[in-house]
Amino acid sequence: MLTILVTRAFLHLTGYPQVGSGGLHIAHVLWGGLGMLVAHLMSMLFIGVGVRNAAAVVAGAGFGLFIDEVGKFLTADNNYFYEPVAAVIYAVFVATYAVVRLGVNRRPLSERERLVNAAHRTADGHAGSPAGGEWPTRIRERWRSALADFCRRPPLRRWTAPAIGLFTLFSLGRPLVLLSRDANLPNLVHATFACTAFVLAVLGLWRSTRGRSATDLFEVALMMELLVVQVFWLLDSEFAGILPVAWTVALLTLNRRHAAPAPPDRATCGPVAR
Repeated sequence: MLTILVTRAFLHLTGYPQVGSGGLHIAHVLWGGLGMLVAHLMSMLFIGVGVRNAAAVVAGAGFGLFIDEVGKFLTADNNYFYEPVAAVIYAVFVATYAVVRLGVNRRPLSERERLVNAAHRTADGHAGSPAGGEWPTRIRERWRSALADFCRRPPLRRWTAPAIGLFTLFSLGRPLVLLSRDANLPNLVHATFACTAFVLAVLGLWRSTRGRSATDLFEVALMMELLVVQVFWLLDSEFAGILPVAWTVALLTLNRRHAAPAPPDRATCGPVAR
């Protein structure tokens, strides 16, 4: 998604330049395909954590460049500015996330899968990957530690639940208005999920005011917002709808950090990420 936003901002600021001359135009979908090909070759020709991390970055950027031009392939006039394209791109990411989550969490790892993972770690060690592949892990751990410290602040813990409630209330307005104007199936689905998310958030607020944990209710409410409601928001607002998506992700991150248990030496500071 970051590649898409950067690409569109760059094209807007530069006036959508044409790469090529005469009747030729090298669209950035081709650069995206090249990036995915390079990432594929990297993962096949080399081993090690560092190579896998680099291949993941190249593949992600390449896929972003590729999917950014999906509007040209959905319209007869090759319209890059096809309005629903933001929702289409976001729906692809949502579907990818769902498939990965279902594939990874479908069952515990088998003994054979554990042995394969151990063999991969051994191969990485013989390839000299630990020295070259430690920096992404260090950056990730430092980021998680900084995020946990930030989320542990009392004002954030105090206002996360009300913020979730207000956000779901805000998200409820437009689908109800659309449903009152036209009771078609898309508007009904939009309103149903928005209403359900709001009800779950209200129940969570009610539980939290009584000193009971409500992070599970907030989790479901925010996931419904992220996976369903925000798709319709992007369909209406195009790429301006990415702001509510970012806000939903921020609230979801805060809620998950509050749900994580605190380490023994910092039990008095509030829950942090594991």
